[in-house]
Amino acid sequence: MQRKVPFITFCVKPNKKAWINLAGCNFDCKGCFALAKDDVGKPFTVEALLDFFTKSCMQVYGEMVYDVVITGGEPTLNPAYLLDLIKGLRGLSIKNIAVSTNGYLLDEKLVKSLKTLQVSLVKLDIKMYDEKLHYWYTGKSNKSVLKAAKLLHDYDVNFYVRTILMPGIVDVDEVDKIARFLSSISPEIPYRIYEFDPKHARQPITRKPSLKEMFEAFKAAKKYLKHVESVPAAETYDSSYEYVEVRDDALQDQFNKIDEISRLSIKDWKIRGIPFSKILSLSK
Repeated sequence: MQRKVPFITFCVKPNKKAWINLAGCNFDCKGCFALAKDDVGKPFTVEALLDFFTKSCMQVYGEMVYDVVITGGEPTLNPAYLLDLIKGLRGLSIKNIAVSTNGYLLDEKLVKSLKTLQVSLVKLDIKMYDEKLHYWYTGKSNKSVLKAAKLLHDYDVNFYVRTILMPGIVDVDEVDKIARFLSSISPEIPYRIYEFDPKHARQPITRKPSLKEMFEAFKAAKKYLKHVESVPAAETYDSSYEYVEVRDDALQDQFNKIDEISRLSIKDWKIRGIPFSKILSLSK
């Protein structure tokens, strides 16, 4: 049982945190920005990935990190692999383990397992409330995604929901519908609204929302939910943050392009790449 990993991201300042990116996704989102959407990267068994992750931590920090997000791509594509990875990370004494997911495969069995393993946080994407719009954008229905929100709440899993505001596609009225739906489960569910950025998207299907539009979306959601954040990246990025990415050597050209776009759009963007081959050589 293997999954491909194109890169692992480490925050080195101001806080230590890692993101393990598992490649491949069951959605085909038109505006996707994730390199890990495709089945790319080096294949790892869970055991090999844990060893590689440990060596990467030692290379970057000189010690283990204790805050890890499993993301992608879509980490739930192989539930057994995901659960074994969580168990393995726990075995490395990692305290905080989060899972970032589109929710499509979060059925009752998987949610119960995440609860049993005491996952610290689930970041659930609800892209649209309208099923036809969701199908057009992702290629899949959103019925199981909406159900996942209720399952996470019913099993008392710590989670928040996030939506990307996309003018002309996911507008204020769509945010209103999502927030109203979530409030029918519980008005205490945290909700975050992010902005679409066409510079990183595979298909620049719309423009970046204005700050006014972000605020209007915030107000719409706040009518129903107690804990709402509207998060424009340009306003929240802290230039004191620094990152290191351990990257598959075969994808270096793609990383170069991503880095170039990031440096042009974000002032003082600080990231350094380490090739997989350097980490792999540590075991020889």
